[in-house]
Amino acid sequence: MKLVVITQSQKSDNEIASIIQMFEAGLDTLHVRKNRFSTKELDEYLKEIPSHFHNRIIIHSHHRLALKYNLKGFHFTEAHLKKKLHLWWNTKMIYLRKPNLIKSISYKRVSDLYLPEKVDTNYCFLGTMFHNVSGELYSGFYPETITAAIQKSGKKIYARGGVNEKSVELAYKLGFHGIALYGHVWKSTSPFTKYIEFVRFCKEKNIPIE
Repeated sequence: MKLVVITQSQKSDNEIASIIQMFEAGLDTLHVRKNRFSTKELDEYLKEIPSHFHNRIIIHSHHRLALKYNLKGFHFTEAHLKKKLHLWWNTKMIYLRKPNLIKSISYKRVSDLYLPEKVDTNYCFLGTMFHNVSGELYSGFYPETITAAIQKSGKKIYARGGVNEKSVELAYKLGFHGIALYGHVWKSTSPFTKYIEFVRFCKEKNIPIE
């Protein structure tokens, strides 16, 4: 399974340092979710991260910055999808100049996975998927429907929400293509330590992550 980390919406004091440590430890994909940031604020945020790690970053807003920096790609939010003309023009310009950028999107329900995509994407998030405490599936999700969607929807599906040591084994068993760490990492006083502990746990349980 692919392992990605999604940032919190607000910037914390040790966030950039933690991100750099995660990259140095092998993190392949970081989703920078700063939807309240202005273009200038997100620009400054990206500048704080060494440029040789930029090709591991996917941004959730101000997509045009993907033309300025050597980023991995961008994520489509509900706000983007509502602005159809703006979305079409921006993505067309970005696609023409950088056609190999990775694109992602989020879904809340399994049924959404069978609908035609409004934009072309490489993978999608599904969730909130798990209960933080029990590690069990959140209300409304069932193993049978999730497994069927993973096998038949034609989409690469990443579990989002409640991913931690208690839920990762179930995520792997269900066949998810990837998982996203969010609150489990950032609610800790030491995000990097939490990240490393999670990676080690997966190795001990023979859960392949990359």
